Amino acid sequence: MAYRVSLSRPAERDAYAAFERIREAAPRHAEKWLTRLFAAILSLDVMPARCPVIREAEELGFSARHLLFGKGRGTYRIIYHIREDEQHVRVLRIWHAFRDAINAADVVE
Repeated sequence: MAYRVSLSRPAERDAYAAFERIREAAPRHAEKWLTRLFAAILSLDVMPARCPVIREAEELGFSARHLLFGKGRGTYRIIYHIREDEQHVRVLRIWHAFRDAINAADVVE
C-alpha cells in the first residue's frame, strides 16, 4: 500500500530556497534539480523505511529518517517522519548535508 507524502511548510521553504541558490549559480540546471528533488520526495510513498534513522533522532524524540539527494557538495538530506498508523510520510526539512546537525527547534512547524 502506498503512503501519502506531504511536506511541512519549513521543508517547502527549504526546497525553494535551495532552488533559488542553485538558480543564481547555475540557472539552466535549477528547474531540473527541483523536478528531481520532488521526484525523490515522492518516491517515499513506497518503502519509506528503506532509509536510515538519522543520528539526531534521539534528541528529536522520534525516529526521523533521511533520504540523501544529490552528490558531492550538492547533497541534501530529505528529513522525514513516518506515521505508520496513518500511512503518511511527513517531510520535515530539506537540509544541506554540510550544515550542522538538525535539532528539535528546526523541525517545529
